[in-house]
Amino acid sequence: MTSLILTVMFGLLVLLLLDGNWRAGLMTTLVIGFLQDPLRKITPDQPSSMVGLVLAAFLLTLFVMYEAAKGRINLRAMFWTVPAVNEWIPIYFLLIGVQGLNSVFRFGDLRLAGLGIAFYLAPVVAIWVGFQVGCTPKLVNRLLFTYLVMCGLFALTAWLDFQGVQNPLFKEVGQGIQITFEGFSAEGATGLWRTSEIAAWHMAAGSCFALILAVTNPNRLAQMGMFVVAAGFAYLTIPTGRRKALVLVLIFAAFYLLLFSRKASPDSRERVISTLLGGVGLTYAAYALFLITAKGDNFDLYLNRALSAKDELLNRFQAQGVGALVRALEVSGGYGLGVGAGANIGNLEINQAAQDLRANIQSLGYVSEGGGGRIVAELGLPGLIVGGILLALILLTIQRNFKLINLVDSQEGFLLLGLVSFALANIVFFFSAAQVYSDPFILIMLGISFGSYLAIPTLLARQRLSAEPPAPAPLVRPARQFP
Repeated sequence: MTSLILTVMFGLLVLLLLDGNWRAGLMTTLVIGFLQDPLRKITPDQPSSMVGLVLAAFLLTLFVMYEAAKGRINLRAMFWTVPAVNEWIPIYFLLIGVQGLNSVFRFGDLRLAGLGIAFYLAPVVAIWVGFQVGCTPKLVNRLLFTYLVMCGLFALTAWLDFQGVQNPLFKEVGQGIQITFEGFSAEGATGLWRTSEIAAWHMAAGSCFALILAVTNPNRLAQMGMFVVAAGFAYLTIPTGRRKALVLVLIFAAFYLLLFSRKASPDSRERVISTLLGGVGLTYAAYALFLITAKGDNFDLYLNRALSAKDELLNRFQAQGVGALVRALEVSGGYGLGVGAGANIGNLEINQAAQDLRANIQSLGYVSEGGGGRIVAELGLPGLIVGGILLALILLTIQRNFKLINLVDSQEGFLLLGLVSFALANIVFFFSAAQVYSDPFILIMLGISFGSYLAIPTLLARQRLSAEPPAPAPLVRPARQFP
């Protein structure tokens, strides 16, 4: 059954790509990203290699995109507002290559090194793809809509899972993740997703994307509907038991609405606020009429756990963020252990010697739980320096592109502003809990979100070219008339 489904999925993808239709190929890649989790569940031994299906589809689509771009990467256009980024990108790739060799010689396992390299390169490649997508804002809308449709179907299965519907596809892969409550522990709702943590992130992303489409949709009724969808996804993160998901939505909303309010006209702000209040009213009505009696006996326990996130967020960020960085420098000896050293390998079959060596590195698991700690442990002090400089330059790029928002079409500009707000909100959680960001699908979505924002200068240039009057026709001396 698995082989048949894989053949159909990738056969359709290849047919689209052979026709040069990389846009449809990219939407198909999103669908594969969702379907890979239930496929893994029905495959004997639930191989972790199934998580790489979306990466394989993405690379196939990337090849066609590269051909369509005639082999031009066009970094100058991507980082037009901060050209210095282009000078540091080769240094970044060189560092990853050196630490890849370090990983191979230290652990003696090419698969572990490959997993580590993918962690660092997938977002970079996805940023370029996002730039290509951002140059066509209508495609961004279609991708977000495709994501919401798939996420909605999977979210429904997570709700059914929480309601006690028994189905083999609703079981987490492996042993599952136990969530501790006061006096007992339980697994969070997963539905078709492979773990509750992955389910929580995707539903949080669905809530954020729905909010973006709500703000940028000119139709008031559709706008209100998207606000309700955003609230529904946020609500459904609660039964997963992953507190970070709801906080991610709130941080994103704070980022986005703050940036939107600084650039939007008074009329736009008033329209969004009034529609948002209407969406809140509809959401509460739906909750009172349908969900308050169907939420289940344990829902309040999950809700109380989600609300307790504010008490632990700062402490966790200090421990897994700042504290882990210092310890990671000690663990790595300052030079780095090599890419993949701190990766969550799942049931990836690496050799026993590599497993033992990783297990014997003191505090490696602790420092790798936070994104900053993992980067420093694997890349050492050079990684901290190069990463810090690139992060500073990227934040400068975001700030300078932000100044151009009002010069492009307002709907397009606020759409891309929403995507970069989503990427920024994830940075906070990457430094405090990095394991979920080992997922290629999540890295691809984040790369596309940030990369789309880089298209603002290109959109502005195109807009100005289309607004210029056509050049006057050259004067031609009339031909001499002969009798």
